[in-house]
Amino acid sequence: MKKILVVTSRAPFSYRYAPGGDVRIYNVGGVATALSTMLKGTGGTWVCWGDGKNDMAHQEETTDGYKIARVFLNKTEKFGFYNSYSNRVLWPLFHYFRNNIHFDSTAFKYYYIANEKFAKKIKENITPDTIIWVHDYQLMMIPSILRTMDISNYIIFSWHIPWISPEFFSILPEAKFLAQSISKSNLVTFHTRLYEKNFFNTLEYHEIKVKNRLKTLAIPLGIDKNFFHLSKTMAIKPKKEKASIIFSIDRLDYTKGLLQRVKAIEKILSYRKDLIGKLVYLMNVTPSRTGIPEYDEIKEQLEMEVGRVNGLYSTTSWVPIIYIYRKISQKYLVSLYARSDIALITPLMDGLNLVSKEFVATTDKGVLILSKFAGAAEYMDGALIVNPNNINELASAIVRAMEMDGEEKMSRLKRMKKDVYVKNSNWWYKRILTTAERQWHVSGE
Repeated sequence: MKKILVVTSRAPFSYRYAPGGDVRIYNVGGVATALSTMLKGTGGTWVCWGDGKNDMAHQEETTDGYKIARVFLNKTEKFGFYNSYSNRVLWPLFHYFRNNIHFDSTAFKYYYIANEKFAKKIKENITPDTIIWVHDYQLMMIPSILRTMDISNYIIFSWHIPWISPEFFSILPEAKFLAQSISKSNLVTFHTRLYEKNFFNTLEYHEIKVKNRLKTLAIPLGIDKNFFHLSKTMAIKPKKEKASIIFSIDRLDYTKGLLQRVKAIEKILSYRKDLIGKLVYLMNVTPSRTGIPEYDEIKEQLEMEVGRVNGLYSTTSWVPIIYIYRKISQKYLVSLYARSDIALITPLMDGLNLVSKEFVATTDKGVLILSKFAGAAEYMDGALIVNPNNINELASAIVRAMEMDGEEKMSRLKRMKKDVYVKNSNWWYKRILTTAERQWHVSGE
């Protein structure tokens, strides 16, 4: 196997100062988990942003058989690269939130500078036979910068959010520049066939000519099947609840459809009085991008709506929505998956959504309600697929899930579990690397 160098904006873990010595804070996201597992087996290097409070004291280190090389940004670069261009331009753009885009040419300058710093760190850590594997929208300029450095290594670029239609993408002033850069990769991966198709249409729309070496692959990221598995929850003995437990967990984000879910619960309680006291919605929201105005605003709106609905329908012994705004442990998360009757996964737009897969892998009784706009909907054929913008449809799906008989539940779960277990995180990275090595061998690069 070729040497592997992974590039992500976030590190597998960061450092926080503590009196007894620096403490590691691990990134538990699906991509980070998959890449950590891969590098523990293959060895290699992980180039990432050192944004932890005490990461500067750990610029380079070796852990679990692979090297970590951190890139550092000053406050101005961080604000332009991360807060402005990544989060207030690219993120809303690639989720079709036109009114949330704050076009900023100055921010793009710092985005480019940050990508250039990553590219220089990559150059310091490769040999001619190293496969460079770049991840996601924060690092779109890296392939182009590397090619201008006369680096001809094989480049994989994995895109983890939706790739939008070429017409919508074209509203971005730097659109052609960014798409052209990604096209300089050898292999570009997406989570769905739609995103792959939109990418090719974008290249055609902007008249970007690519060499024959460019290959794409639609392949969904999987989960760690050994961690999220029913057998892991056997020690957790769920109580027999009088009420159906509806569960969700999301980062605080305007793309997640949080307000629509609260309105759907209100809709149910307004027309099905017999269900008052018969359901509880556990709404877990993880703090995210605090200090960015759009996120502060959605938090305020959400908490007002939750309070309003609870005020209308709560009794002295029952509350319809239990709202939790904090990070929860992985152990607690798995216990919630096992205990819940329904997972309400209804983003307005989402590149994939691994929570849906984690729930399916863990539950032995649950029903998955999934947005048609989540990438996972292409693969989860046992879910109840909904349009989260249609509050009546969302409410009806919740009631249907509550009233679904056991035989139908098991039939739907069985179909999804097979796909989730087979197409796991190991399957994902192994197939991508196999494709890359086969293409490299055939092309003679």
